[in-house]
Amino acid sequence: MRIYRFRVLIDHESEAFRDIEIGSEQTFLDLHKAIKEAFAFIGQEMASFYVSDENWDKGPEIPLADLGFGEEGDTPALMDQVYISDHMRSTNQRFVYAYDFLHMWMFMVELIQASTPEAGVTYPRVVMSMGTAPDEHSKEDDLTAGILPDDPYAMGDEEHAYDEGDDDEWGRSSEDEDHDEFGHGSIDDLGDEYR
Repeated sequence: MRIYRFRVLIDHESEAFRDIEIGSEQTFLDLHKAIKEAFAFIGQEMASFYVSDENWDKGPEIPLADLGFGEEGDTPALMDQVYISDHMRSTNQRFVYAYDFLHMWMFMVELIQASTPEAGVTYPRVVMSMGTAPDEHSKEDDLTAGILPDDPYAMGDEEHAYDEGDDDEWGRSSEDEDHDEFGHGSIDDLGDEYR
């Protein structure tokens, strides 16, 4: 068995990366779990590896699960069925790893070294960690930005356009006690024509 050392860089402004060593006879499912753990991602989201080239183009897919999108008879082998050695074609082999298809966390996985296993070491393992990884849920605010307006009916710390003691736009004093908290007056304020 060979040990492959991959540099895994998250596509994020943090430019955080982890170097992960994994055995040639371990599966892409093992690598998937190692990447999630290395970046402290704890969700159970869908993910896929793509065999890549020097330009980071996506080639054949190695998905976590079969979603049934392939053409009949064209079902890709799943992560737990594919060994790392099955796709080692070059001394600088690359993969693209996509995690959570809603938020689209993308990772660039590049082979940087091959060696023999060390006695007594459990693989996969993280051998280098650089930069602070983003929070797995940090993209959720980006998805809702500009879509959901502030709740106009929210109660709490409302801001008023007038100060204490000033009159509002209808000439009512903010200290007037003849209206409730929702701005409605009393039925007693209505003229005789409404009784």
